[in-house]
Amino acid sequence: MTGLLHRLTFQQLLYLQALVEERHVTRAAERMNIGQPAMSAALARMREVFRDVLLVKTSTGMEPTPRAIELVSRIREMTDLLEGRGFADGQFNPEESPTHWRIMSSDGISRVVLPELMAVAQREAPKMRFTVHPGDPRRLSEYLRDGDFDMALAFVRTPPSELRQMTLYPQRMVCIARQDHPEIQGELSLQQFTDADHARWGAPPVAHATMEVAVDEALEAMGAARRVALLVSSLTLLPGVVARSNLLAVVPEHLAQKSQETMPLQALPLPFRVPAVHVSMTWHERMHHDPGHKWLRDTLKGIGQALSARPV
Repeated sequence: MTGLLHRLTFQQLLYLQALVEERHVTRAAERMNIGQPAMSAALARMREVFRDVLLVKTSTGMEPTPRAIELVSRIREMTDLLEGRGFADGQFNPEESPTHWRIMSSDGISRVVLPELMAVAQREAPKMRFTVHPGDPRRLSEYLRDGDFDMALAFVRTPPSELRQMTLYPQRMVCIARQDHPEIQGELSLQQFTDADHARWGAPPVAHATMEVAVDEALEAMGAARRVALLVSSLTLLPGVVARSNLLAVVPEHLAQKSQETMPLQALPLPFRVPAVHVSMTWHERMHHDPGHKWLRDTLKGIGQALSARPV
């Protein structure tokens, strides 16, 4: 790549990274705070320089070529070098670090963790930047290995051996129903649960709602299933929908309790057993000894301990 650098700016290389990660010209342009025509022009320029189409249009979006994937891997290495990521020299000062952390997290987990994380970052690491995105839990190992994300905050059942994991905070699932539901008052039977219509998290662009899958698998083991009337892409939409309808929804207890402060909702124990769905932080072995990453883990660990001390 070195021989081509005089023909491209580093900013243009970051445009390529955004294009490959977003698989969409308009979204990549929004991410980089430029217009769509400027992003298209940058892509045309890079196609000329690298003599490769780089991204190919398909029925599901744009797919990167092998050459584009290789280039983005090198670009990430350059970014890591410039931001001091991945080098365990022991000299890390969070107050001066400009590190850009990429965190995979659903909207439900982000709602709990991000306010606390950003409060700490503004006090202790004001130059750091954070990008938080839900990603696809099924690609977790790939994301962390390739540097798409530096950390994942998620319910992960069986992480691969090359990943490290630590519980961030415990999480219990409950069923929510509106306060004046005509059939359900104070307790919930399995028959009532399966007879009712449900709102469920997991519509696109959410690729795989692991929490919801755990609920469905528990029901399937009993020969039962939910009747899903509404599928949404944001977990935090569910309480508002349930409060105005006869639909039921399964949500983390912390979301149910927070929503009860402003909405007429019941939070009911599930009438069947669901395995623990505790939220963990997961990272790749290659980042384990990085001093900046250790700061991030220690910060999140402190937030998790505070959350564990109250119902979440």
